[in-house]
Amino acid sequence: MFAFSPWMQLDRPALLHGLNMAMAAWLSFAIAVLLSVDNPFWAAMPVWVLSQAYRGLVYERALWRILGTLIGAGLGLAFLHLPNAYLQLLGMALVVGVASALTHVLRGALSYLPMLAGITIGVVVLPSVLAPDTSLDLALSRVECTLIGVLVTTLLCSRTTPRSQRKTYYQRVRVLAADALRLAAHALGPSYAQPDQALFSRIRQEMVDLDGQARILAAGSWDAYRRLPYVDAFLYAVIELLAASEMIVRQRERGRCPAADYASSLLEQAQRLQDGQPLKVLAKTAARQEGQISLARLRRAMGQIQRAEEGLFATQAPARRGRHRFLTTPAISVDWPLATRTGLISGLAAFSAGAIAFALSSPALELMAMGVCTFSIILGSMPRPQLMSRTMFTGITVGVVVASLYRYLLQGHLVTDWQVIASVLPFVVIGGLLRANRPTSAWALDANMCFQLASQAGMAAVTGPIILKESLPLLAGSAVVCSAFFLLPRRTHPRGQALVRRVVRELYPLIRRSRPRLFRVWRGRVARQWVQLLHWMGEQTPPGLLSLINLGRGVIELKRLAKRGSQQQACVSLVGELLEGFEHQPQELAQQLQRISQSCSDTVLAQAILDVAQSLQGATPVLVYAYPPNAMPRAVETS
Repeated sequence: MFAFSPWMQLDRPALLHGLNMAMAAWLSFAIAVLLSVDNPFWAAMPVWVLSQAYRGLVYERALWRILGTLIGAGLGLAFLHLPNAYLQLLGMALVVGVASALTHVLRGALSYLPMLAGITIGVVVLPSVLAPDTSLDLALSRVECTLIGVLVTTLLCSRTTPRSQRKTYYQRVRVLAADALRLAAHALGPSYAQPDQALFSRIRQEMVDLDGQARILAAGSWDAYRRLPYVDAFLYAVIELLAASEMIVRQRERGRCPAADYASSLLEQAQRLQDGQPLKVLAKTAARQEGQISLARLRRAMGQIQRAEEGLFATQAPARRGRHRFLTTPAISVDWPLATRTGLISGLAAFSAGAIAFALSSPALELMAMGVCTFSIILGSMPRPQLMSRTMFTGITVGVVVASLYRYLLQGHLVTDWQVIASVLPFVVIGGLLRANRPTSAWALDANMCFQLASQAGMAAVTGPIILKESLPLLAGSAVVCSAFFLLPRRTHPRGQALVRRVVRELYPLIRRSRPRLFRVWRGRVARQWVQLLHWMGEQTPPGLLSLINLGRGVIELKRLAKRGSQQQACVSLVGELLEGFEHQPQELAQQLQRISQSCSDTVLAQAILDVAQSLQGATPVLVYAYPPNAMPRAVETS
């Protein structure tokens, strides 16, 4: 480990990776210069973003960068045939807005495609509005440089980049499910005293980590993508085990007891699962005695784990047919308000900056508009741009300042192509090492990109005033965008509240319909919202969302029991009426339901009502968080 200071830490793999990136960037630039490609500095830019931790991710991002560049360049050339410059800018802004929105819709490495399309159309359209004769040359040079950079990076970096550790990842998924079984065994144990919060917190954090890494590790492999549904099925089964364990704890609190031998059986199956042996689902008892805890949910979750394990660890990933067809997975969820807001902001910023530059016929403002367009897409693609805006601006500033010094001190003395090529070598080596160095990696990416852009390496030398005239607008454009995103309100709690409210809204169809449909879809949606809430809030996540899952389960059970007779139907209808508006007064409603259960002659139905009441009590913290007592109910419902 080379540890010259706390901010410079390079071990041997990181050192080799940094030198490899530098070689790829330098070779890309050299090829573009020797081939006399216009704007050859563009060729080195793909290297910094394509170099990833895993080889499959390098391949996939390379593919999406090429396609995104081709789409952006093609649309840019198409819009430049419009008769009016403002129409051309409007078309560009529309693509930028849609591309920014799609970065929040598409998942994994695929989101890189719209990002590159939005950036490329800005690079093609904005300069061409002021100088229409250069449009085709700009588009062609952008495509040529992208192809050069992508090919060189793929050939050099991919061979030294390790493969994804998917087998290790899949084993972590298996261990996660085993830990969830141990938590359920703890809840069923004869010596149970209190929940195992340490184990629960570890399971929750590991689930968030595994969910976040799933598509990164699958990148570049069709077989790995086919296994993703089985990973999701594992995660859903873990959520179901956690919710079922919480319900078991609630039932034990009111005196119900489990079968004595099930805890040891679960521990045995958890160890078998962790050791890679086939899981055996708990056998169903002949007849459950009154007052005994039902383990049907545990058995269903174990059955899902069994089928998911068969698919995930198969020699060849099987299609989801037969017994794999009915696996429940967390549903795909898109934050449409965030996507829409991001698209509107990026599109409006791109159009406004471009229109001002065209109206004033200012090449300097055109560079500023390009910075606004590019950085608004990049920052807009992040879920929390405020956290990265200062880091990005630091990197941009470093890159622009160093590039200006390069142009002022060196560029005027370079005559031959080989002198130009040699002149950038020290800069890319330092840039590669900073990019590979963990403490400086984040801002070094933007520093390297902006050095390539602002240095104009391979172009004709200019005077000091012109250097400032071209560098300062790029810096100003980035400052405007980074400051705007930094000053945006922090949306940790509003977004967290919105996720909880979405779960509540999706509970109402279960409550209001006598025969709820698509219950399986509801389960997948709620599971996804739970994972998203953990991703978004981390340790700040309020407790109680598992109780909301149990509330939905309880409502379904009540609907089933309503078929036992008219008396039960009337009782369930009363409970359904009381559940209207449950999110605003969960404690009071829970007390009412407890009183109703005491007057119910059907003991099974009475226990089901108590399950709903205890779920409401358990969900109180998260409901109070999402629906503060001083908030207006109507505003909450429409948020």
